[in-house]
Amino acid sequence: MGCDMHRREAYIESEVSKYAKKLGWRPRKMEYIGRRGCPDRWFMRGQAQLVIIEFKDPNGKTSAAQKREINWLKLNGFDVHVVESIAQGREIFDDLWDSEDPL
Repeated sequence: MGCDMHRREAYIESEVSKYAKKLGWRPRKMEYIGRRGCPDRWFMRGQAQLVIIEFKDPNGKTSAAQKREINWLKLNGFDVHVVESIAQGREIFDDLWDSEDPL
């Protein structure tokens, strides 16, 4: 079961990353050196826009280290999300796209 959960999580991550890339975001797989809790992907775009996402299988749980890191990032003004579905991930980028001012 754990292997299936990991595959579903990886699939959600892959599909959301592809979608964001089509909208002009640069997805980067992130990992801290010597620390646990780094959210999975950091999405960057011009004008210093940054969206940070921890991907989870719908039945998965964030670890204590992940919860601490996500809370710290949010408290310091970062746009951080825990995403459990492709639709949820796409909605984040759709909302940002819709909120942009026209040039």
